[in-house]
Amino acid sequence: MTERRVKRTYDASSRRAAAEATRDRICAAAEALFLRDGYARTSIRAVATEAGVAEATVYLAFAGKGALLDAVIIRATRDNPGERLDAIAAAAPEEILPRLATSIAALMARAATLIALGESAALMDAELRPLRERAHAKLRAAFRAIADRLDEADRLRVSAEEAANTLYAIANETTYLRSGLAPEHYATWLAGTFAALIER
Repeated sequence: MTERRVKRTYDASSRRAAAEATRDRICAAAEALFLRDGYARTSIRAVATEAGVAEATVYLAFAGKGALLDAVIIRATRDNPGERLDAIAAAAPEEILPRLATSIAALMARAATLIALGESAALMDAELRPLRERAHAKLRAAFRAIADRLDEADRLRVSAEEAANTLYAIANETTYLRSGLAPEHYATWLAGTFAALIER
């Protein structure tokens, strides 16, 4: 009787984990260089050297410098103690604006400088423009969901569209950086400003 060979399934999880760790190391190196030297002066070669990988490895993980900066910004906006905007939108209506202010402050403490760098870099790098526009569109949609939720609860004194536009206009890196406030003071100021401008 012949033995049947059992075909073993290939487990790529460790390979994926290693690739993700390399990608994260590249992002960490790029973040340090972008913040130190700026976007224009940071080269892919310098990032590779800082990360301890081959230049080709960076290009395998990211299409170019614009995509790398975008990934760095996404990493920074993900790795902060702030709540997700969809979770805030699902909260009790009276909790939404204070929780939003606290979350935005936490996000900005971690990522404001990188976001500002991305905005200025997009002016000179066409590769970055659609990436930043997509990020803005997602943020606008999230703020509109929050405004709609407040509107349904009859907590707005302006239209949902105006409320969403107001949130978008003031809850951003420029306002945070120009305020000069510590994150906890910025959160308090932002909650009060939200309430004064849009809440019934």
